[in-house]
Amino acid sequence: MWCLVSQPNSVILEVEVDPKAKGQECLEKVCQCLGISKESDYFGLKFHCAKGEELWLNLRNPIERQVTGITPYRFALRVKFWVPPHLLLQDTTRHQFYLHARLELLEGRLKVTNWSEAAKLVAFMAQAEYGDFDQLTCPHSIYAQTAQIGVEEEMKPPDYFQRVAVHHKELKYMKPSAAEYWLLKEVSYLESFGEEMFQIRNCSGSSEARLGVGPHGLTLYQSDPCEKQSIPYTAVQSAASHRRTFHLMYLSLDGDETSLDVKLETSQAASGLYRAITEKHAFYSCETVRSAVTAQFIRDLKSSKRQLARLLEAISCRICMDRGIDTAFFPCAHVMACSECAARCERCPLCRGHIEQSQRIYLPLELQQNGLKMS
Repeated sequence: MWCLVSQPNSVILEVEVDPKAKGQECLEKVCQCLGISKESDYFGLKFHCAKGEELWLNLRNPIERQVTGITPYRFALRVKFWVPPHLLLQDTTRHQFYLHARLELLEGRLKVTNWSEAAKLVAFMAQAEYGDFDQLTCPHSIYAQTAQIGVEEEMKPPDYFQRVAVHHKELKYMKPSAAEYWLLKEVSYLESFGEEMFQIRNCSGSSEARLGVGPHGLTLYQSDPCEKQSIPYTAVQSAASHRRTFHLMYLSLDGDETSLDVKLETSQAASGLYRAITEKHAFYSCETVRSAVTAQFIRDLKSSKRQLARLLEAISCRICMDRGIDTAFFPCAHVMACSECAARCERCPLCRGHIEQSQRIYLPLELQQNGLKMS
């Protein structure tokens, strides 16, 4: 049977699978078409059920048992498990992450703190898709699309588009792949990064709220945007869904056992919420990503640990993010790269100035022993 799979940029792929095939087979064929060989686990397939809800395809079960209607079945390729871009090994994987992040920003599901931050993100989009800023061929179309970005600040500054243009000019000579990387890097710092949102209401049906399931745990958003409650995975005692009802037992900050009983629109949505919690908990707790996720979401820990994470990132190479910084560029004197990455640079990645000389530097031993072994 045939399946039509749309990417976040609306480009559709056609794949053929066995009529009895499981969802995993379809996903693997899609990733094979895109050249994603080792990182398919980050992705999933979404489809619309009979009631119009968008659900994740269960990759372990046969497709025909989950999707109604006639073939070809229609799915959407989306990122299911978000990780910081420096953990992605393939450019093709990073590009799909970029396309999905771009879609989430433009449709307002990924919230940006202020308009200055939004202007910087749009500049990265423009550089990735149109190249260097040109006064005669300024990409006003993508600038205009930013009106849809969800920004927590209500008042858009009158010089907003000028701010975007200024940021775009500063990115001159940056490659499209690098612009995509830095957009993902900026997005990874957003509070809602990697969060899957569910519309819920209490069992009496009197009030509505949203429940976000992300890499760090659950976040309950009340009708007041400023009112929210975080529930880390370590506090969750049990979770279960029955028809449209979802039940959660967790430990409060005081150590008391607390329950959360809510209703969703359909029984499939309730099951989807349960699966989101179990799958994200399992994924982000596994050994291969635990350290990166801990560093990425260290804001939930004590301030001293948060400062340590910022320190470790500050002395990491800003290009590969794996090795420590040990090289200075001259004449600009910027220090931001390891020797291996510096050898490939003709211009400073920060100021775009021409590099006449690179010089090895040595950080204090205390910093080297505090989590980074300098090469």
